[in-house]
Amino acid sequence: WVATVLEGDPMRSQGAFLDLQTGEVIPAFAADSEGAGGDGAANPEAEPDRWLFLPSLGSRAVRQDMAEFTTMIRYRPLRERMELAIEGLGAFHRFRDLIYSEGLAADWHAFSDHRRIARAREFLADLGVRVSS
Repeated sequence: WVATVLEGDPMRSQGAFLDLQTGEVIPAFAADSEGAGGDGAANPEAEPDRWLFLPSLGSRAVRQDMAEFTTMIRYRPLRERMELAIEGLGAFHRFRDLIYSEGLAADWHAFSDHRRIARAREFLADLGVRVSS
């Protein structure tokens, strides 16, 4: 969930909070910032050492992953189609359609998942949060 939050659209998402005790991720809008509590809601203001705010940083890293994945394609005509697909508006949709139609979805998902998890671990490590395997 950490990777998903970090890749979220900052114009649409308020981010989330990571519970450093349990590993649970709670959307920022669901956290009880008023302290009214009583219903078991997460309250990052009442326990600031327990909660880590996760911002939504956008899709730049995913775009870079798509470009890197594209460079790994050896069949030049397909690689050129993929290079065109990842340019400009609608790139995510075109890329998804192309990898599914070409039977590359499983390879892409494995590559993407590995990169997303690595970025999330790096983000947390930079903040001093130790992540177990």
